[in-house]
Amino acid sequence: MNDIAKSLNSEEDNAQRIGSMLVARGKLSPKDLSVISQAQSQFGLRFGDAALKLGLIKSTDVEAILAEQFAYTQRPASTSKLNPRLSALFQPDSPQAEALRSLRSELQMRYFQPNPQRSLALLASDNADELALTSANLAISFAQLGFRTLLIDANLRNSDLNSLFGLHPYAPGLADRLAGRQTLAPIPIAEVPSLWLMPAGTKAPNPQELIAGAQYREYINQSQQLFDVVLINTTPMDANRDAQVVATLSGAALLVAHIHQTRTRNLVSICQRLRDLGVRLVGSALYR
Repeated sequence: MNDIAKSLNSEEDNAQRIGSMLVARGKLSPKDLSVISQAQSQFGLRFGDAALKLGLIKSTDVEAILAEQFAYTQRPASTSKLNPRLSALFQPDSPQAEALRSLRSELQMRYFQPNPQRSLALLASDNADELALTSANLAISFAQLGFRTLLIDANLRNSDLNSLFGLHPYAPGLADRLAGRQTLAPIPIAEVPSLWLMPAGTKAPNPQELIAGAQYREYINQSQQLFDVVLINTTPMDANRDAQVVATLSGAALLVAHIHQTRTRNLVSICQRLRDLGVRLVGSALYR
């Protein structure tokens, strides 16, 4: 009986906390709290369910409170400029999001945890769009754990990250910084606390020279000191060797493959080249 009483008291305390938070946000009035309490007793509902049944709050209000209580990222509003393909945010209960969390856990334990100030290049043989999508979702997943996460777009030829994060196609970024045109700080993503993005920036006529230069190496070293996790999106390796340069400077890479599309011989070739260059291949991710 004592356990039951404690459970009931705990539930009442939580209802009071939720009520206070909704009042503080201007979603409910103090008078509404007593009405909701009566509905709870009458229908045997939890506080949030009773408030929803009475039409006093919206489901998004409940999600926001739960996100704050359990310290997870709230699903973006319908007015958000973020692309709905970011499943880690928009479909947190989907199999894709769960697969991302599993990948994040493996990387956290095997790579980032022992040496937190390190960067990881994400590579693929083809399909820049899906590589960018994987990079973005994985960065979001790390940020959702509270890690200060920086996503760098090193695809200076044909970036897809700007559209995923609702940025202008010609937003300045990494290329401009490396060329000395502008001194730019990473862009904080408002909907995802702990996530910053350095976009690719202006298309440059010499992307590989910029990435292979001293300015890029210095920027990566600085970023590793400022962030817990640094993920680098790259250009697919079937077109050029930009990603190979990025991986060599990072020292480690995650290989992204697409089911029924990526050729096995291409993956074997990439793995061999990375080994020859001394790049640690921490694993592979299969995109469906």
